[in-house]
Amino acid sequence: MNHSKATINRINGQKGGRPKQDSNIRIELPNIDLVILTPIQYSSLLEKYGYELLEKALHILDNWLKSGSKYAVKYVGKNNYAHFRADGWVVNEAKRS
Repeated sequence: MNHSKATINRINGQKGGRPKQDSNIRIELPNIDLVILTPIQYSSLLEKYGYELLEKALHILDNWLKSGSKYAVKYVGKNNYAHFRADGWVVNEAKRS
């Protein structure tokens, strides 16, 4: 496959391309195996929801990812920041419990 220089720049995140996130930068959370968040994302969520609610939500999401359902398998190994929307199921489930 022969890419032009402009296409390669877009793929690499230059000149209008979407920059790739480094998947190696992740925070290690105790008792959480499969949820992937960067330190900046974790601190943002901590500020937004507080420690107790965030810990509940992390455990709920981690258990769902471990369940192995056909939907959960799609999100294993990927950044999970998008699951923590204020109107999302993870946060609502954490508020209920």
